[in-house]
Amino acid sequence: MRLLLTKALRDIQRRPLRTLLTTLGVLLGVAGVVAISYTGRSLADAQRETYASTRQPDITAFAAQLSPTLVDLIGRRDNVVAVDTQAVQITRASTGDRWVNTRLVGVADFTNMRLDAVQLVSGRFPGPGEVAFDASATKLIDVEIGDLVALQPTPASPINYARVSGFVRAPATIDASILNQATAYMPARDVRQILGRHYDNYLLVRVAEPQRASETADQIRAFLDKRGVASSNFTVRDPHVFTGSRELSTLLLLLQVFSVIGALLSTFLVANTIAAIMVEETRQIGIIKALGGTRWAAMRPYLFFALTIGVTGAVLGWAIGLLGGQLLTGYLAGLAGLVLPSFSFAVRELFLALLVGICVTLGSAVLPAGLATRQKVAELLAQRGVVADFHRGITQRLTGHLSRFGIVATMGLRNVARRPARAWVTLTVVAVAVAAFLGTQAVSRSVTITVDHLYDLYGADGWIFFNRPVRPQFATTLEQHPDVRQAESWANARASIGSVRTDVWGMPRNTGIYTPRVIAGTWLRPANPTGAVLTNNLARAINASVGDVLTLDVGDRSTLIQVLGIVDDESTYLGASTTGKVFLDVADARRITGSGDRAAVFALTLHSSDPASVDESLSRLEDTFRQYAPVTLAMYQDQASSRRAIDILTVMLNAMVIIVSAVGLAGIVNTLLINLTERRREYGILRAIGATGRHLVRLVMSEALGLTAVGCAVGLAVGYPLARYLVYLTGSQLFGLEFHLGPATIAATILVALIATAAVSTAPGLLASRIRPIQVLRYE
Repeated sequence: MRLLLTKALRDIQRRPLRTLLTTLGVLLGVAGVVAISYTGRSLADAQRETYASTRQPDITAFAAQLSPTLVDLIGRRDNVVAVDTQAVQITRASTGDRWVNTRLVGVADFTNMRLDAVQLVSGRFPGPGEVAFDASATKLIDVEIGDLVALQPTPASPINYARVSGFVRAPATIDASILNQATAYMPARDVRQILGRHYDNYLLVRVAEPQRASETADQIRAFLDKRGVASSNFTVRDPHVFTGSRELSTLLLLLQVFSVIGALLSTFLVANTIAAIMVEETRQIGIIKALGGTRWAAMRPYLFFALTIGVTGAVLGWAIGLLGGQLLTGYLAGLAGLVLPSFSFAVRELFLALLVGICVTLGSAVLPAGLATRQKVAELLAQRGVVADFHRGITQRLTGHLSRFGIVATMGLRNVARRPARAWVTLTVVAVAVAAFLGTQAVSRSVTITVDHLYDLYGADGWIFFNRPVRPQFATTLEQHPDVRQAESWANARASIGSVRTDVWGMPRNTGIYTPRVIAGTWLRPANPTGAVLTNNLARAINASVGDVLTLDVGDRSTLIQVLGIVDDESTYLGASTTGKVFLDVADARRITGSGDRAAVFALTLHSSDPASVDESLSRLEDTFRQYAPVTLAMYQDQASSRRAIDILTVMLNAMVIIVSAVGLAGIVNTLLINLTERRREYGILRAIGATGRHLVRLVMSEALGLTAVGCAVGLAVGYPLARYLVYLTGSQLFGLEFHLGPATIAATILVALIATAAVSTAPGLLASRIRPIQVLRYE
């Protein structure tokens, strides 16, 4: 063992740069796998920690009036262990620059919140006339402690002012920059005054047995109905799901795929290094076998060398992976509003690091070591020298016509085929890196373009909501406004079909704003029972087809609907807990939801879709119809929110591609350094006959570019099916995606690969240019 260790250390010292690159490749591969494993485990811990430390409710609902007596009676019900209430108002806030959509939460006692407890970040909890913002709100509104903030639910409402007392962390709340909505907290009395209510309107319930939470929610709804208290939007917490968990799990799954790709690239890198060592030490292997050594005795030193690199890379990769995983967990937990768990070690990550590091190095070393040691002693001890005409016929035909453009570049391209096994390993590394880059770009573009196309289905420039009763015919009044081109009365509600929760959208049968993409059956038309159109993802989830009659549950109302058609529309929203949509005629939707002849929301198309013009038009509409307490939402703002979520996905994927690309570039440099070591005498001869340092740099660089060019060609062939698989994988987790991978992306991939290769090949080229002929040509 001591001799093996001594031999391994000497091999490391002989070629330190090459060994460093190989260890770096193993390190990056291990670090990626460990980081993703740690992040997945820590996010699960973060969800549990958030549920426990902030006392997350299992059931939430809005109610008209939650008096103390009513709350006390709910708290005595079976399976209920804690009840709390809040006063919630959707409003808007401004410090003088612009209005920002804000969810205002009123709390009776910030120091004794029984459920959904916030954590103080800076300053202090708000007192009368004060407000505390969630820390992420500063990304939307320029506010600091001590600032005076204006709060106004609608343009028709009076403006209330509050002084900022501090910043808090709202639990299980998505970052304000993604939702395009801030969260703020005030004393409950102040919020109730803004609402014009005597009691809170938001119910929070924690249960003893979460598996019975749905049953308990139904009982509470029935209890409130018997008391004559209107309630809505009952939400039952899924213990395995938090807001944004679907998006985060999709991201982690993609990152896991790329971490495995990085580990596989490390395998090729180690195999290349071991093969080069076997070539360099062919005579030593021959001597060992000539002296009676077995094949295992000849292989053992090189396997031990690979094991040394593997263990070193695994330990360093484990440490860096834990650090990277903690940073990634902190970033993602912050976006999802989860409490970041303390840094923790787990045997799983250490075992995974050692398994990847050792398997990568030993597995990749066995083949080249086995092939080298199986040769006969005479072959191992023979001095072949440089075979000048190796594959000369093939390379001559492929590169002969290039000599007119430069003999040095032609020599570099011909050098690609001199070590075919090494060249193929390097090409594989480049191809995988290129394929990974194409995959990430395809996912990013497919998600972006699909989301844009889904928004195109909903041709509205904005929506206007009224907090005071208006009739559906009010659409005609809106169309008389000079900024409005078309207005339609729509309706929206949560519902379920069996155990599948979904959204109900009511709109006119002859809607001119929504563009249905019918893939089966027809669009809305009169039917008995009520005619409905399902989105394709909902139809798949409930196994429904055209003509089926289904039971649609909205609150405590059940209605039979007949499936008239299925449309291609998988649009969703961040943190969605529902599957697909049910489209109904707006009159049927109002009847089912019990809203009668009252319309709450209108879809609008404006004469100008420019964002600035949309903002101005919506502001004028709010001012014109202020007596109805309107609230508006611009389509471009909602679309921008979705794009911010996509940007996060893109950044994370690009980070993993950088790691994969780093391993690929390390493989190219490693190959060039190996070739440089073997061809020192050749370079010395070239220098002796007049080649300059610039010529040698061009020679090395042209060989690297030749390897990369062929690798790109293979990578494109592999990358296209990989990209399709990754887009399919992402779509199966989120929503159906259209595949997009354009020629501009492919051209940019090739260009980036060539530029990066030219940059990293400069260093080996400079090393070649520093070779002194007298040193390498001296007789030894």
